[in-house]
Amino acid sequence: MSPSGTALPVVPTSSNCPGCGNAVAPEALCRQLYVCDCGHHHRVDASVWTALLPDEGTWVEQWTDLRPNDLLDWKLVKSYEAQLSEAEKEGLNESVRTGTCEVAGHPVRLAVFDFRFVGGTLSRVGGERLVRSLEAAAETHTPFVLVTASGGARMQEGLLSLMQMAKVNAAVGRLHASRTAYFSVLTDPTYGGTAASLALLADVNLAEPGARIGFTGPRVIKQATHADLKPDFQTSEFLLDHGQVDMVVHRHELRAAIAKLLAFHP
Repeated sequence: MSPSGTALPVVPTSSNCPGCGNAVAPEALCRQLYVCDCGHHHRVDASVWTALLPDEGTWVEQWTDLRPNDLLDWKLVKSYEAQLSEAEKEGLNESVRTGTCEVAGHPVRLAVFDFRFVGGTLSRVGGERLVRSLEAAAETHTPFVLVTASGGARMQEGLLSLMQMAKVNAAVGRLHASRTAYFSVLTDPTYGGTAASLALLADVNLAEPGARIGFTGPRVIKQATHADLKPDFQTSEFLLDHGQVDMVVHRHELRAAIAKLLAFHP
């Protein structure tokens, strides 16, 4: 049961915890909000976040009719059409879900990335859903909350995917201009164009413990610079120390932390 009173879905997890190596059962992890006894925060999908953060029964999803398609006839490694079909069979239709809800009684526009859908990559449809939600938040002065888990821009959509960074950032600018609160929650992993655009542009950037956040991964950076990187490089704690993240919040305390921030919104 989540802090909001909503029952969390049981989602598949690795058989052994990446943090401590101990065997973990999804049912037991679910009761602990998918946080191991060692403190490792397991990745969770959008269905968990939409149960964890909103007040019970308040989540209403929007713009599910917007669906991706294969404009470029992408075939490398695996066809884009095949990836979309496989995701559809799992009940997924995009990497970004948007809608309205309440958090501790406060009206909120909520957007959540789902890493299961093509690595949570930002696409034309994901960008459009985000822009519509951001503009609706600005128009109604409803606080906007974003939860990220993304590998960056979706290469299967080429330049059209890269353009979403500018498109979404412009919408974030309009949200700021309207003096409407914007809070982001960065989870593991948040990389590429998502990190380089709206993920780190909030009024308050929160992150889960140990989340990996950055533009380019440490392996590529090390290959380019030939420098030895710190063991905690690009973790949420590293970014907190360097001023890119405002708070590192345990998942058990995250909903309460967001509720406190919302209470200060005029």
